[in-house]
Amino acid sequence: MAPEVPGIATNGSNMPALGLGTWELSPETIESILPVALEAGYRHVDTAQIYRNEQAIGQVLQNSGLDRDELFITTKVWVDRYQPDDLLASVEESLERLRTDYVDLLLLHWPVFSGHGMNPTLEALMRVRSDGLARHIGISNFNIEQTERAVAFCGPDVLTSSQVEYHVYLGQKRLRRVLARNNLILTAYMPLAKAHAVNDPVLWEIGAQYGKTAPQVALRWLVEQDRVAAIPSTSNPHHVKANIEIFNFSLSLEDQQRIAALDKKLRLCQPEGLAPDWDD
Repeated sequence: MAPEVPGIATNGSNMPALGLGTWELSPETIESILPVALEAGYRHVDTAQIYRNEQAIGQVLQNSGLDRDELFITTKVWVDRYQPDDLLASVEESLERLRTDYVDLLLLHWPVFSGHGMNPTLEALMRVRSDGLARHIGISNFNIEQTERAVAFCGPDVLTSSQVEYHVYLGQKRLRRVLARNNLILTAYMPLAKAHAVNDPVLWEIGAQYGKTAPQVALRWLVEQDRVAAIPSTSNPHHVKANIEIFNFSLSLEDQQRIAALDKKLRLCQPEGLAPDWDD
């Protein structure tokens, strides 16, 4: 029996706390790994225009036999489609590739804006929602100042999620406080810090108490936090199945504190020309 993934309810959404990230997964890999994920119980699938795998995802989801309302699909608008008319056209193209009338969550991928600033792009993003092409909207890779500006422009209870790098080695404390204050879900990408969490002796020692692996402990630490979702990406069927087996145990307060005490300054994703001035 597939595990039941709890939902995170905020601003009208109910995002599954665990999803399948698809960054760096080719269309061919999607065709093999996504059916395994769906069989294992995943219903939250995260993609982006720049990943070039929306079409493969749409095909697999259509072939899955699952009802559309059972799925939570996220995609992201790439920075070269931020002009308002182009943003709207790009969403229509994403929907065609994904074989759906709407996405559950649409994000701006990076905070890279023209000389007109972010407001015209945010206004177009809100129009996508009002037109029914996206049930919910949000941001990705915004720092604190950019997050607060976006929330102020869009108004309360409009943005649903901020997707950022977050794992046991990156604190994000200040940003988390800002997101919590504005009822935004933090969606954690790179939740296993690439291979770092896989080989961590502290995580393995903690996991041994529960019959769990270090990656499972790292994911559990994330989803036990208030309004935090995780989207691990893998092409390994065994890891896909293992990553979702995290909802049948809870970390003790002592174990949570041991993980919190790990160094929290490892940032892996900071592409030149895209990354803002980070806060931590």
